[in-house]
Amino acid sequence: MLFNFLNKIFFITCFIFLFTPTIICQLLSETQIDTCKIYTSLDEALLTPNKVRVLDLSRQKLHIFPKEIIKLKNLQSLKLIKNKLDSIPANISSLKYLQYLNLSKNKLESFPAGVAELSNLKSLIINQNYIKSIPFNIKNLHSLEYLDMWSNDLSEVSENIKYLTNLKELDLRVIMLSNKEKDRIQRLLPNTKVFFSNSCNCGY
Repeated sequence: MLFNFLNKIFFITCFIFLFTPTIICQLLSETQIDTCKIYTSLDEALLTPNKVRVLDLSRQKLHIFPKEIIKLKNLQSLKLIKNKLDSIPANISSLKYLQYLNLSKNKLESFPAGVAELSNLKSLIINQNYIKSIPFNIKNLHSLEYLDMWSNDLSEVSENIKYLTNLKELDLRVIMLSNKEKDRIQRLLPNTKVFFSNSCNCGY
């Protein structure tokens, strides 16, 4: 009798394992991400939120970051290019699997604090905004390999950028920086290719 009971438990467990949709995610390679379906409609994405790996809401005249994006827990690539966003909510940090984020051509004036908590982020494109500084918590982006801040209003780069030991490229072109400041940044990132524009005469 005990044997029959255990046998039933075994078969029920197998049935649940086989037919329950998995929500466990893993980090995909860049090649794998390139083969994923690209969702361009948030409404469509929310029909099967656990299946969404790539979301592109570029050029949709968004003034506010859609809070529903946070429901896409397995998201690995997010593009919000050329919208009108002036802030990114702190809870974007809950997108634990996000590896690629493009926020270029928006109206951001500060580096989003929540973005700096995305520990699996490999590529951050945040060019053509109005960001004035790279904050101290940039150090949390220890997986970051590419950072594009081209054409922002930077006047301050935190010393903590030195902790981005995996950073391969940093784009700081179209930003007025003195030779002294450029030298300081390059010393902080000796193994990173840093792109600058011609120096200004402003003093630091």
